[in-house]
Amino acid sequence: MDSDYDPEREAEAAMKLAAATDGLERQRWISLAMAWQELARVRPPSMSGAGTEEAA
Repeated sequence: MDSDYDPEREAEAAMKLAAATDGLERQRWISLAMAWQELARVRPPSMSGAGTEEAA
């Protein structure tokens, strides 16, 4: 199942929002960014890129 979400892009967006805020709201955005980064690490490769390694 492929998703339109790019966890790395979402993490970057959350960090930009964190930089624009302060206090508890900043901590919440940082926590969200860290969660997106973790998803990016454990997410299996996209099916759209399947087979590209064999051609190399």
